[in-house]
Amino acid sequence: MFGLDDLIKNVDLGDILDKVGLSDNDKEEVKNQAVDAVKYRTNKEKARGNDSILSNLFSAHDNSTDANKVAQKLEGDLAFNLKNKTGISDGIIDQIKTAVMSKVLGGFTGVAEANGDKEGNGIMDLLTDGDMLDGLKNKLGGFFK
Repeated sequence: MFGLDDLIKNVDLGDILDKVGLSDNDKEEVKNQAVDAVKYRTNKEKARGNDSILSNLFSAHDNSTDANKVAQKLEGDLAFNLKNKTGISDGIIDQIKTAVMSKVLGGFTGVAEANGDKEGNGIMDLLTDGDMLDGLKNKLGGFFK
């Protein structure tokens, strides 16, 4: 199988970020914030019960209309993260957010597909806190019996 590190290593943003003149530190921060945005949105959409939309988004198949809407939300999440957590200008953020998120999602899907997961379920499992939350619920549940 594959892990989150494998997904992140497969994302190469150099060509996009070189065009706007970001430093190596800023390039790494963009990648980190993009991954954080994907984790955040994946957990949020999973909590809403949108597993099938996420599976479609992370699959090797064409995106549905709903998956495209989540992809647009991801761009907004990335922009929010970059504006609040980096010194990158709003103009640069607006220039790169769509291309960066497209590359991140494509890189994630590529790793999953190469490992036999054409449906994107393994990515969803890696990015969501479900197992951790279930474990906490089970442990805390004993206190309320």
